Amino acid sequence: MSTTRSGDMVSPQIGKMGIISNLNNANFSIPGTQFNLKNDGETDVFLDVNLWSMEQGEYINTRMVVGWNPEIIREIKKTNQTGLKLCWGY
Repeated sequence: MSTTRSGDMVSPQIGKMGIISNLNNANFSIPGTQFNLKNDGETDVFLDVNLWSMEQGEYINTRMVVGWNPEIIREIKKTNQTGLKLCWGY
């Protein structure tokens, strides 16, 4: 285990993983914990995310590259993008 610059504990290894679905209809979060995002698609995508140290309800639009992304996420805002292949992990 190591810590981020904001003092949060992080692990460079993923021990739990799941599929992010229904992002067209609702925001995605895992109550009480943060997660990393894996883009299993073939191209980068832009998503509005609430990072772990941000105020709840505040979002930043950021590029999610193919593969695992380093951002520590609290919530992903719903989107009208289709064909997304996203996974969460922590």
